[in-house]
Amino acid sequence: MGTYENKNIDMICQHKADGTIIPMKIRMLDDDGAYQEYKIRAFKDMNHEGNLTGIYPFECKIECFGHERLISLFYNSYEHTWKYAPHKRI
Repeated sequence: MGTYENKNIDMICQHKADGTIIPMKIRMLDDDGAYQEYKIRAFKDMNHEGNLTGIYPFECKIECFGHERLISLFYNSYEHTWKYAPHKRI
């Protein structure tokens, strides 16, 4: 899955009654210091039953400048923060 970068991202997500999390949109700073928003087109919950670390990984598809990108997002339930790891172009 790759290592995640040491910077937080802004996330809009839905917490369902059964405890599952649905990531919907992310916002992060680009290299120029401007915020970029990306809608999550599809996601896969990579958390397996029995995860005791408090880190919930997701694999997500976003559209970035006309290209589909695959990224990994990590939710830390103890710190209530989201981080990401870039993946490859698909």
